[in-house]
Amino acid sequence: VNIGGGFHHAFRAHGEGFCASHDVAVAVRALQRDGYVRRVLIVDCDVHQGNGTAAIFTGDPEVFTFSIHQR
Repeated sequence: VNIGGGFHHAFRAHGEGFCASHDVAVAVRALQRDGYVRRVLIVDCDVHQGNGTAAIFTGDPEVFTFSIHQR
């Protein structure tokens, strides 16, 4: 659980907004690589949609992203 924020606007190859790197994506991939987790649910409750999160994990059946953001 990461309640301290997260940089959900950062993409694989570039930052966006105030997000230089995607800490949650790095953590997910490290945990998967080391065999601690296989499937992951990311619940993003920020006021903005986590576009970096969505882009990084698009097409990955082992990671589900759920973004609850303001209209």
